[in-house]
Amino acid sequence: MSDRDKDVEILILRHQITVLERQLDADTKVRFAPEDRALLAALLTSLPREVLRRLRLLVRPDTVLRWHRDLMKRRHARICRQKRRGRPPTVRSIRALILRLVRENPARKPTP
Repeated sequence: MSDRDKDVEILILRHQITVLERQLDADTKVRFAPEDRALLAALLTSLPREVLRRLRLLVRPDTVLRWHRDLMKRRHARICRQKRRGRPPTVRSIRALILRLVRENPARKPTP
């Protein structure tokens, strides 16, 4: 096991302890805040599978994978979100060209 893997494992375990300490008085099951989920998902995806199998986690590996998928989905949605709604504005030069063609078209019939 590399030093990097050991450091990541220690970070994961410390963060789980922090989450548990925050909820010591609560009699319900452990709840991870969105920022906790994001941190654990990011850290756990960097570890090799052998290390993941040995880790004692408070959540199932499927749950961590779902958190990671949700994290990537939100990130992708934020990046790919349209900046403006509706039809994009027409370039000024194209608009001028269209208006000139309309004026110069001899087959054009005037509208009443």
